[in-house]
Amino acid sequence: MQKKIAIVKCRDYKKSTVRDAINRIFDLLGWESSEQGILLKPNMLSARSPDEAVTTHPVILEVLSEILPEKIYIGDSPPGSHKGIEQYWQKCGYSDVASKTKATLVKLEGKSTLFNLNISGRIVSFPVSDLVFTYPVFNLPKFKTHNITVLSLCMKNLYGLISGYSKGLLHTKFPEPEFFNRFIVELYNLLKNRIIFNLIDAVEIMDKNGPSSGRKRHYGYLIAGKDAVCVDIFCAGLAGLLLEDVVFLKIYSAEYGVPDFEVVGDKPEVINNFCPPLSSAIFKIQDKPVLSNVLRFSANRLNIIPVIEHKHCRKCMECFKVCPVKAISEDLKINRKKCINCLCCFEVCPHRAIKIKRSLLARFILP
Repeated sequence: MQKKIAIVKCRDYKKSTVRDAINRIFDLLGWESSEQGILLKPNMLSARSPDEAVTTHPVILEVLSEILPEKIYIGDSPPGSHKGIEQYWQKCGYSDVASKTKATLVKLEGKSTLFNLNISGRIVSFPVSDLVFTYPVFNLPKFKTHNITVLSLCMKNLYGLISGYSKGLLHTKFPEPEFFNRFIVELYNLLKNRIIFNLIDAVEIMDKNGPSSGRKRHYGYLIAGKDAVCVDIFCAGLAGLLLEDVVFLKIYSAEYGVPDFEVVGDKPEVINNFCPPLSSAIFKIQDKPVLSNVLRFSANRLNIIPVIEHKHCRKCMECFKVCPVKAISEDLKINRKKCINCLCCFEVCPHRAIKIKRSLLARFILP
């Protein structure tokens, strides 16, 4: 049977608008579940207000908690969550969801199962919360850009099922974007049978330098499907990107092929002037098979780097706490020799005081 993707207009976050859109998605795609409980997995990257388009909007979780018959659990494990996830729940609006509905907020940093994956010859160990294997996962990503994966959609959102503390350590295992994207593909293969549904919040999206400090834009749709790969491929097309432009999709399609799917619902609108992150142009150069040996050596220096803008810094120390290699000092200076350009600091800064810039060589070669 051909897989289906649904795209449905949802012009704002009014509860009635969201409810109508989600009910229509279920009518188009069907909903069958005999489970006793479901784990809603939003994108809860940072303790940010819903109107910043960084996290999955709480109204979507509120509506699902009301219309789904199963017991609802809400969980994600963002960087730094092991030091107190309550601030994330509060700021993202999920505490209000739990107080209004039958939903229960859960921590994914507790009891877990350790897995080992071989990523291009490197053995990577990481814990996944046992809640993922107790309740099926309803995946709720936000439509955003990402400077390591280019897009942050369904497959990338599963990274949040790993303990926040462990995610930082994983970056030290594969600082190169190629390895990180391969890990995303293999993580998806490991967990795909636990994903019962995917629904992307694309009412307000983010382009340019996401996933936390990009440009917020109105798009006005919800996009859903039971196959995460199909949904991600479809969304890449909406952004005007090819499979080879999105690193994890390029890797997946090369190894497993491109799945066929049917699009139902409203007529899709291409996102006008969608601007990918700075890193996307660098990835294209690094991937060129015709590069000379000299340029291949130089390509390792073609990268983007985090820069702290001290005039905007409020010294919350979130960047200092999250850095997996301790490259940021207590006086908030970045040691370039230690920095692995994982951009964790950029992602978690709640004040947009960390910017990303092209390295000197990248500025010279790229337009």
